[in-house]
Amino acid sequence: MIHTFPTLTPKGLLSAMASETAPCLLDVRLAEDIADPARYLPGALAVPHQDTQTLQALAARNGAVVICHKGLKISAGVTARLRNAGVNAWRLEGGHIGWIDAGFPVLTEAPNTVLAPLAATPAETAQIWAIARFRVPMAEMLAVPRADLLGVAQRFDAVAFSDIDIPDLPGLHDLLAQASLSALFGAQCAAASDPRGAFPHLDAAYRGWVCHETFTPNAATQAICAGKEQP
Repeated sequence: MIHTFPTLTPKGLLSAMASETAPCLLDVRLAEDIADPARYLPGALAVPHQDTQTLQALAARNGAVVICHKGLKISAGVTARLRNAGVNAWRLEGGHIGWIDAGFPVLTEAPNTVLAPLAATPAETAQIWAIARFRVPMAEMLAVPRADLLGVAQRFDAVAFSDIDIPDLPGLHDLLAQASLSALFGAQCAAASDPRGAFPHLDAAYRGWVCHETFTPNAATQAICAGKEQP
C-alpha cells in the first residue's frame, strides 16, 4: 500500500486561497531561516512550531496549510500534530523555498485592519477582493461610508484598501482588469450590500482560471475549496 502525506503544491495553494473557506497559512519556520527583513507567503502568520495551542486555535475554523523552510520535517510534524487534534492540515510542498521557486511572491507583514467603502465600484470591489484573499486574509475588514474612510483609519489604526499593494500572482491583475469592465460583474456589485457580497463570483472566476490555464488541482485542493476534508 502506498501511504501519502497530506500535502498541497504551491499552485494548489494558489487555487485554495480564492475561497471564503480558505485554510489559514501557518509559517512555522525557525528563526534562523527567516531573512531580515522578514517576508512571508501572502497572508501567512508566523507561529513557533511548538506553540500547539495557538496553531490549533488558528486552524480550527478552516484548517491550515503549514509552511516551513523547505517543506520537510517541521511542517510534517506540525501537520501531523494538528491532525491528531482533529484539525484539517496540509503541509506546503517545498515550503517557503518551494513557493519562491514556483515564481510566487513573498511579502512583508500586513496590516491587521483594512477599510473598504460601501457602494464600491466594480474596479474597487475587485481590488478589495484581491487584497482580502491574497494579501490580508486574516485581517479585519471594515466596510464604511466613503466619506468616513479617513476618519475611521485614524481612529482605528486601519489602512485603506487603496494603500495596500496587490501581490503579483499569476492571472490576478488580468482578472481584475476584466472584472472592472464586465457589465455582469457590475450588476453583481450593485446587488451586494457591501463589496464582500461579490467576492464569491471572483473566487469562482480565479479558481476556474487556475484550473484551466495553469494546472489541474488535486483532490486536496478541490476539497479545501469546497470547505471539506480531503476524501
